[in-house]
Amino acid sequence: MQLARSAGRMDLILNQSDYNPQWHAWQNSLTEHLHFLAEQDRLRTLADSDLISFAANDYLGLNHDGLLARLLTNLAADTQQIGSTGSRLLSGHHTAYEKAETWFAAFTGSESSLFFSTGYAANVGTLQSILTSRDTVYADRACHASMLDGVRLSGARRVYFRHNDLNHLGGLLARHDGRGQAWILVESVYSMDGDRADLSGIADLARRYGALVYVDEAHAIGVWGQAGQGLSYELPNRNEIAVRVFPCGKAPGLMGAFVCGSTALTQTLINKARSFIFSTAQPPILAHLLHQALEWIASPMADPARQRLHQLAATTRSRIQAAGLSTLASDSQIVPVLCGSEARAMALSGLGALHGLDLRAIRPPTVERDTCRVRLCLNSWHTDEHLAVLFQVLEEYARQDAL
Repeated sequence: MQLARSAGRMDLILNQSDYNPQWHAWQNSLTEHLHFLAEQDRLRTLADSDLISFAANDYLGLNHDGLLARLLTNLAADTQQIGSTGSRLLSGHHTAYEKAETWFAAFTGSESSLFFSTGYAANVGTLQSILTSRDTVYADRACHASMLDGVRLSGARRVYFRHNDLNHLGGLLARHDGRGQAWILVESVYSMDGDRADLSGIADLARRYGALVYVDEAHAIGVWGQAGQGLSYELPNRNEIAVRVFPCGKAPGLMGAFVCGSTALTQTLINKARSFIFSTAQPPILAHLLHQALEWIASPMADPARQRLHQLAATTRSRIQAAGLSTLASDSQIVPVLCGSEARAMALSGLGALHGLDLRAIRPPTVERDTCRVRLCLNSWHTDEHLAVLFQVLEEYARQDAL
């Protein structure tokens, strides 16, 4: 079997000897769905790019500036074992994980932390473990898919509140029927809108209505907080957040995630989180590397990068708004440019490519219909020249869009 493209469509070519009616019908259904996505400007493909990226989450430039490569080179010279050889409960445990977990718990002001292989695995495994079918989860409408998938696996009841609308959340909590535990799920910095949660206000509501709070800090770790510890670190009482999850694929530049909370929480996850129990542990060298990267992030050496990142984001939002385009309620290093339709988002992405910029269109199902956008991820390594080209592209797009 092979795929051929004819008149812009993919057609199946089967050798007669390969023919199987059920398989053939299934392949046709897959292909027709891909055709439908393409016609809706929603078809996604994998593509490397040598353009100047405004899509990468390398917020502090640890990959772009070569810091991680230098740390890895030094580590590799002293490392013999590369693979973990198993799950951590079997043959895959290593002191590198424990050292990283102990350090990270102290860094974020937590009693304990547990390292998962990915942010997705951390959210799915944690929520599946701590929720019951009697519980009710009040989730911000913009919460990450991994959080919502974890709720689904748990069997808990899920209720959405309007994005960052604490009045709506308070009204829902006031009507909670008292069955099971009420939970509030939020991100500290939202990945598609670029705005920040009011964690203090959320903690107040949780205290008033007897709810527990779960926060994903993926886009805050390294960028927000006194030394990049995340937005929850700024709360007077961090224990008001029952569970804090810190994926490390953004500013730390690698992968994996720390789930932070009480020792009872992490011990429960070791015993119940299926994505932890049944996954091969990451290579120990990755835990070493992540530990060193986080120590750099926590040091004063990272302060100039953080300061420049915030300055770049503020300048970018101001220039986009001056061009008559919406950045929604962004107040972080993530700056969406609202386009509306898929076609308009793809047009802005294509215009960026013509000027040497990698601007990625965000379309359903990642965002709701008619809220398609190009999401700009500012990095500390972006230069004034990069921004000048970006603003030129955005102003040209705004003029075209106004015609």
